[in-house]
Amino acid sequence: MSGGQVGGQVIGEARPTGISAVGAMPWGTHFCHFYESKDDLVDILIPYFRAGLEANEFCIWILFDPIGDEEAVQMLRRGVPEADKYIEAGAIEVIPHSQWYLREGTFDLNRAIRGLQAKLTGALDKGYAGLRVNGNEAWLSEQEWHAFADYEHKLNQMIANQRMIVLCTYPLGVTTARELFAVARTHQFAIAKNNGAWEVFETPDLRQAKEELRRLNEELEMRVEERTLDLAVANDGLKAEIAARQQLEDKLRESEQQFRALSVRVRAAREDEGTRIAREIHDQLGSALASLKWELEGLDKEFAAWNDQLEEEALRRRVQVMLKLTDALIDAVRRIASELRPSILDDLGVVEAIEWLGQQFQDRTGIVCRFSLPETKVNLNPDQATAAFRIFQEALTNVLRHAGATSICVSIKQRAHAFVLIVRDNGKGFVAENKSAQNSLGLLGMRERARLAGGRIRLRGVEGAGTTIVLRIPVGGNGS
Repeated sequence: MSGGQVGGQVIGEARPTGISAVGAMPWGTHFCHFYESKDDLVDILIPYFRAGLEANEFCIWILFDPIGDEEAVQMLRRGVPEADKYIEAGAIEVIPHSQWYLREGTFDLNRAIRGLQAKLTGALDKGYAGLRVNGNEAWLSEQEWHAFADYEHKLNQMIANQRMIVLCTYPLGVTTARELFAVARTHQFAIAKNNGAWEVFETPDLRQAKEELRRLNEELEMRVEERTLDLAVANDGLKAEIAARQQLEDKLRESEQQFRALSVRVRAAREDEGTRIAREIHDQLGSALASLKWELEGLDKEFAAWNDQLEEEALRRRVQVMLKLTDALIDAVRRIASELRPSILDDLGVVEAIEWLGQQFQDRTGIVCRFSLPETKVNLNPDQATAAFRIFQEALTNVLRHAGATSICVSIKQRAHAFVLIVRDNGKGFVAENKSAQNSLGLLGMRERARLAGGRIRLRGVEGAGTTIVLRIPVGGNGS
């Protein structure tokens, strides 16, 4: 049910009454029961309290003849499963009317109202869902009817927005027609037997409440349908957006795969071209420079037979200068050729190539390189070996440009399923939070080379305490 208030009653959570002719009713219900015999009372009140106890409601049974205290407890035990558990837990109180309604033998309206409010507050504080009450009003005398009618009106006002259900029982045998009409007016509806069956006699307030419930339910169903339609439209739009995004992601993934394949081909072509150029420089330019040096050395020997000593010394000095320039040029050609593609990488392997490159770096920069190398041959294929060598080459470049280091420790390890290269410097330290450094072309290139070789790179830097680069490339078909 939807929340609201109609005809002085709360329209909200439906509570089971236990009375088949009534069904479920919302909190704030105040109704009456006309009975002729004790059996009529038991027929209504025991199911009424059983439903309340099972729904975790605190129950109050206000008694008057023909049912006494002990008899009420026995009726509960016969009609309510686990009644002793509820009684022991204090979930139901059986109270004589004289203790509830009367003070010094006189009906006290305000005392009864305050008592209900206190019981409700206590019940909610203890974790009960609400309060369920029955009072037998057979004790009323003619002079008390007017005051009790005021009580029923005040009770309607008090429970209208409370978690409370109240059932008042009246004996037909001693209630006049005028009193019956007064009772009916002060309750939302009444139940009584008609030809042996319980029937509900509605008041205008109850009919209005039911009509409001029906209207609210129809509005709720309409809103649910509208919301369902809105959600369906939104869901269709979301599905279309997801499909479009999936297509875009597929295209991006395809482009990325094509780019990576192109990158592999470009790097392979670059290495091949580097190898070719290095070979050309070594074979042709290197040979030509060597021949030039030999000719200059031969010319220097011929000066020994020269008659003019002054001219001879001048020519010798020029030849010596030319020899030095030739030596420097030969060294430069060798260095350029080795940087393009060191022959030692193809001839001896990646470990020797890395050690040679480190020694060259130390001789050129003065930064000390210490090595820890494996004694056995590593199992890298040519592409992986080239990637490891180029990554080490880039690592040395980064140390020279950024680290401010004085020494480097280089370690190569051959694990069961992985080649591991560790480069550790004693420089100022790579700071991980520096995103511009993380995304530099050098580091991106190292990561991409590692990925293309099937491996990965980790960088660990401590500010002021150096940087460590760890390259791990799986070998033998498995990584570790």
